[in-house]
Amino acid sequence: MRLRSLVINLSAIVTFAAIALSLQYPRLNQRLGGQTSEDIRKSVIEEEARLTLIRQLPSRGFGFNNLIANFAFLQFLQYFGDDVARINFQTGYGLSPLYFRNIIERDPRFISSYVYMSASVSMFAGAPSEANNIYAQGLRSLDPNVQPSAYNIWRYKATDQLLFLGDAKGARKSHLKAAEWADIAAKSGQDLVDDPKLVAELSRQSATWLEEERDLTNAQIGAWSVVLRNATDKKTVQIIAQEVDKLGMKLEAQNGILVIVPKN
Repeated sequence: MRLRSLVINLSAIVTFAAIALSLQYPRLNQRLGGQTSEDIRKSVIEEEARLTLIRQLPSRGFGFNNLIANFAFLQFLQYFGDDVARINFQTGYGLSPLYFRNIIERDPRFISSYVYMSASVSMFAGAPSEANNIYAQGLRSLDPNVQPSAYNIWRYKATDQLLFLGDAKGARKSHLKAAEWADIAAKSGQDLVDDPKLVAELSRQSATWLEEERDLTNAQIGAWSVVLRNATDKKTVQIIAQEVDKLGMKLEAQNGILVIVPKN
């Protein structure tokens, strides 16, 4: 028993030390002064490695999950708002999915973080499939009786499914789940930011609209156009080019600006 206890304590110490080291790790946007594009590229690689390491830390038994999730979210906010690096060095938003893997896997009940994920992962990083997977993982740990406002996460998921993935069937199911959870929230009597009764009604209306087969092409093109306007790195532009190609469109430079146009 003493040996087992010692091993557990040592594991806890190692885990905490790794977290503490990460907290002290120089942030990406603090390493930009006077550096070259190659320096910044290496910094992004280092940041990715650090996030990967944090994700591999033990997830049970030590009570650090909320600490890791909160830390990852604060780091994400600095990363996401680092316009200097994006304008000068074209770093893009490619690490956003990894930040939110760390956040949602550690603390799926961190409800307010999901809205940031919807924008950063789907719209800015151009990775809606990755966002969809993270939504699904987080929602498995949520209960509308415990987290009444969680119905909004189903709505975020539905929006990404509809606009970026063209998955009308999946979006309809998500809207119906949003309505179901909003009904539960309405009965809870808790004071929420929005009106759950209205959310339930709007979600059911959206689900009804999606019962019929719809041509979502124009909506998807519009969504990817927004991603293109926010794209600052080549990788995201390549993703956009691949996705709009499926829609019968292509990227074309007009007056030095990339725009989405028909192939023919």
